[in-house]
Amino acid sequence: MKIEKGVMVMKDGLAWGCKIADGQITVNGWMKPEDAPIHNPKFCLDPTYVTYKNSPDIEELLTGKLVAVERTTTVRLV
Repeated sequence: MKIEKGVMVMKDGLAWGCKIADGQITVNGWMKPEDAPIHNPKFCLDPTYVTYKNSPDIEELLTGKLVAVERTTTVRLV
């Protein structure tokens, strides 16, 4: 079992993360929380902390809020 704790930027039940990254293009957006990255709350104090300065995503990130999360992953051999 793996337990991850931290914060996610969330809006309407979705979390912010990288939807596509194929080496040529990276597309960030709202996605299922189970697939989104969990950030360290010590370093992620504002929704815009998950991107870079002057990012085109800042306006959209400001519509979300930081939420404390805990994700548990269990692997069962069948």
